Amino acid sequence: MPKTRHEHDQESLRRRLEVLRLGVSPLRRAGYLIPDRTDPQWERTPETVGVGPDNRAFAVWASREQPHRRLITVHDGSRQPVRSVSLDGCIQPWFVQPLPGDSILLVRSRNGAGTNAEVWTPDGRRVHQGDLGDAIGHVLTTPAGAIWVGYFDEAMSGNGPQTHGLARFTADLEPDWLYPQRPAMPEIFDCYALNLAAETAWTCAYTQFHLVSVTGDTPTDHGSAPYRSAYALLTDGTSGAFVSGHGPEYDLVTPFQIDAAAVTPAGEPTRLVLPDGMEVRRARTFCRGPELHVILGTSWYRTDLGLLGQR
Repeated sequence: MPKTRHEHDQESLRRRLEVLRLGVSPLRRAGYLIPDRTDPQWERTPETVGVGPDNRAFAVWASREQPHRRLITVHDGSRQPVRSVSLDGCIQPWFVQPLPGDSILLVRSRNGAGTNAEVWTPDGRRVHQGDLGDAIGHVLTTPAGAIWVGYFDEAMSGNGPQTHGLARFTADLEPDWLYPQRPAMPEIFDCYALNLAAETAWTCAYTQFHLVSVTGDTPTDHGSAPYRSAYALLTDGTSGAFVSGHGPEYDLVTPFQIDAAAVTPAGEPTRLVLPDGMEVRRARTFCRGPELHVILGTSWYRTDLGLLGQR
């Protein structure tokens, strides 16, 4: 017999109380994201944010005066942006990523008009427009300029690269590699977690939740994950951690080890919290190898595998 709503709520409450008893892994403050202090035309909360392969943060600020104008700022943790560029006539993005030569990639999550991605030069010129597919859940770029895209489940009702669940594009927005749809590899129905470590991509996807890496054009199935439903993962290639999960486990951190034959638990799970111990809610997370970035409003936090689990 299916559980009633009350039974489901009580089960979630019991699990949340169990999670709250775990030790905590606090983030550390990396800096603040702010636009140009001397220009009042920009909104004070970023429209979207991202983190590049060099672990610098990017923010997109909408103009209060011109609806199609935006400011892109780059941050390294210092008080002022290290670089900025204003763009006229760009899309309203959900993802921002760097490309070689200080170019900027902007991407919308949904695509109903044929194009949802643009590449802009450091001096504010649009040089490429393209279609990266619909129902995009993740966009990360590599140092060499590869664009990795992970899709959520609504992509399966479409066609093209999105139906593969995971795809790689060139810097001029052309498809370069598609996740193989063959029985030898776990299916990707929803790319829950995506991590880029240099030129290698790592993912753990619904429904089978296997840890999979892709180096060059070769995917490797490392085996079933010891924790299912994580929305972020960190790894240095031999160890790692799954971060967050469904419902009462939204701040759970589960360490793991990558062995020759399997992915196994390693160490005690903890809770990810802010530096003052408060909960992490409604934040954007970005995984770069062993580095985790969490951006909440204009506050930028970081941690890494070496710190997770330390109490």
